[in-house]
Amino acid sequence: MRVPKNTWIIKPGENTNRGNGIDVCKSLQEIKQIVGRATRGDRTAIIQKYIDYPLLVHKRKFDFRCYGLMTSINGSLKGYFFEDGYVRTSCKEFSHDDVGDKFIHLTNDAI
Repeated sequence: MRVPKNTWIIKPGENTNRGNGIDVCKSLQEIKQIVGRATRGDRTAIIQKYIDYPLLVHKRKFDFRCYGLMTSINGSLKGYFFEDGYVRTSCKEFSHDDVGDKFIHLTNDAI
């Protein structure tokens, strides 16, 4: 049986994109330091448990992007789904060994 890792991802709560400000860490001390820096003023941070054993494609993390639209006009609810989507993968093969390497952990096309 595989032992779960104690790994966490911290994201800025607002006004970011393209992976800016995202950190992966392994200790409570690191989390406190990052959140302390990230929440100055009235900023927020999102802390979430990192998936210990993510699904991989060719040993890389991935995500799917698909788009839909829901409308409600005069109480009539309609849904639309764009048929095309795309898959994003990380730049490097997955490993828990280096949490500081964003090329391993983020599937962002701007990284």
